[in-house]
Amino acid sequence: MNAAQRVFFFLVMTLVLVTAASHASAASIQSEVLYYVNVERVNAGLQPVVFDQGLNHGAAVRAKEIQVSFAHQRPDGRDVKSVMEESCGWFGENLAVSPANDAKRIVKAWMGSPTHRANILNRHYVRMGIECERGADGYYYWSLLFAGA
Repeated sequence: MNAAQRVFFFLVMTLVLVTAASHASAASIQSEVLYYVNVERVNAGLQPVVFDQGLNHGAAVRAKEIQVSFAHQRPDGRDVKSVMEESCGWFGENLAVSPANDAKRIVKAWMGSPTHRANILNRHYVRMGIECERGADGYYYWSLLFAGA
């Protein structure tokens, strides 16, 4: 392998490793938030929620949107529930911005807020999606979506 090929190979492998680490980190944060949410639910005598890929897709959309307009409404004015790919009877959203991607800290902060706590401990919710995305400003934007029948 000549020098140019070695440099190219190194750059490609670096990109692969960074991409893989990014996906692993996102999955880890999702698992951690799910764990801490379910600890709170079980401690309150509720059934745990399960991770839902469809809700997670919606949470990813919302994590991007709240970087533009931090509100429980979509930037185009539509209701936040319109992010859902399927209909559900019960729906809730928790949002946050933080300087760190610390799952335990963010769930603790949500539990300290009456409205966010009510979402986490809502007995009607059975599914959850979570996304944490680092914005261009360096802050982490969190979106947690819940759904139930």
